[in-house]
Amino acid sequence: MEDVLIDVCWAMSYLSDGGEERIPLILGSKVLPRIIQLLAHHNIAISVPCLRTIGNVVTGDDKQTQYAIDSGALIALNNIIYHKKKTVRKEVCWTLSNITAGCENQIQACIDLGIIEKLLYLLINDEIEIKKEAVWAVSNCTASASPAQFLYLVQKGILKGLSTVLAFKEARVLAVALEGIDNVFKAGKEFYTLNGEN
Repeated sequence: MEDVLIDVCWAMSYLSDGGEERIPLILGSKVLPRIIQLLAHHNIAISVPCLRTIGNVVTGDDKQTQYAIDSGALIALNNIIYHKKKTVRKEVCWTLSNITAGCENQIQACIDLGIIEKLLYLLINDEIEIKKEAVWAVSNCTASASPAQFLYLVQKGILKGLSTVLAFKEARVLAVALEGIDNVFKAGKEFYTLNGEN
């Protein structure tokens, strides 16, 4: 029976990996809540394609991402963010990077569940491969964060987290980290300008 489930999960993963026009097929099938539920499966051959499917869905627009969140994706991802398998942690960070690139409410949902703190922990403490994915998830928060969310991010150590990858020799990783740091500084300047402080 598990063999059939594995095949179905991989089929869903391949089906969802074909551009934005395929995401409505997944959402329309009403299968996403079951895919999310299977993230907790003990067999990694089942949970990994489910994780990839969710990651593909949240590459869509904010509405499609919100559907995944409303279906329980963030809670399920939060439960496996510290998974013992490096490939799972890496995939979780990639999936979360697409959610943190969303609107303020989606960023707030990540904050409320403690996901941002966990991403920062991975960014500072995990292996290089994980850091390269976590930096996207952390930096993406800074594109749409509210002033209150920026304050939270700074208090939780976003600048320290983003600075940990500045020694990396990959231009894309450096660009992502620097963009996040720049967004934090711009938000700080705007905050102090609005409040009449220098």
